[in-house]
Amino acid sequence: MRRALAAGLLALVVSAAAGAQSVRSSGVGTAPLPGAPGVPPRAAALEAALANAVERVAAELAGGAEGKAAEAALREALGPNPGRFALSYRSVSEIERARAQAPGREIAVTIEAQVDRTRVEGALRRAGLLAEQAAPPRADGAHRIVVEPLPSWPALTALRRRLEELGAEVQLERVEPERAVLAIEGRRSAASLVAVLVSAPPPGVAVQRAGDRDGAPAIRLESVAPEGGDAAAPIDTPAAKR
Repeated sequence: MRRALAAGLLALVVSAAAGAQSVRSSGVGTAPLPGAPGVPPRAAALEAALANAVERVAAELAGGAEGKAAEAALREALGPNPGRFALSYRSVSEIERARAQAPGREIAVTIEAQVDRTRVEGALRRAGLLAEQAAPPRADGAHRIVVEPLPSWPALTALRRRLEELGAEVQLERVEPERAVLAIEGRRSAASLVAVLVSAPPPGVAVQRAGDRDGAPAIRLESVAPEGGDAAAPIDTPAAKR
C-alpha cells in the first residue's frame, strides 16, 4: 500500500508538470481501524478519497449515469488505481468515527483534488462511456463565491443552506479577516447561483452582488427583519465587534 501510494503521488507531480487540463473535485474515503497489518489506515483512506474524487469527475463526463451497473462500468474503465488521474490534492478533514454498517471504528478522510479531466475523458472514450456532449471545464473562479465583508456565522450558515437547496455542494474553503470564500460543486456555476441568491435569498438575509474577485463572483450579505418586524439591522461581524 505504501509503495502504491508513493507511486501515485509521484504520478501526480509528473502529470501536473505535463500541463494537463484539470478540474476540481472533492472526495471522501474511509478505512477501518486499526487496519490490516502493514497497511496504514490513513493511507488506505486517502487512496479511497482520491479514487472517489476521480470517479465523480468520470460520472459527470459519462452523463450522470446512476446505478450499480453504471458505477461498475466506470470503475472498470478507470482501472485498478483511479487515484492516478489526480494531479494534486489538499486535505480538508480527517476524523475517526464509529462505522455505520459494521462494528468498530474507521478513519474518514475528505480531500479536494485537481483531476486530469483529459485523461479521464480518454479512458471513458476508449470504454465507450463518454457522453456525446461532455460539458467543458469551468474556470476555477466559477467554483467559488466570495462573501465580503465577513458576515456573521448565522448569516453564513443560512447562505450555505440556501445554496444546498439549489443543488450545490458547499464547503467553507477559507475565512480571512474581511471575507469568507465558499467552494461550490454542482451543475450550476457560481455566477448563476449568485443570480438566484440575489432574487431569492435565504430567509432573513438580503444578498447583493459586489463585483468579482479573481474571477469569482462576490456578494454582500445584509440582515432583513421579517415582515412586521423591526427595521433591518446590519449583520454583526468580527470586525464590527473590535
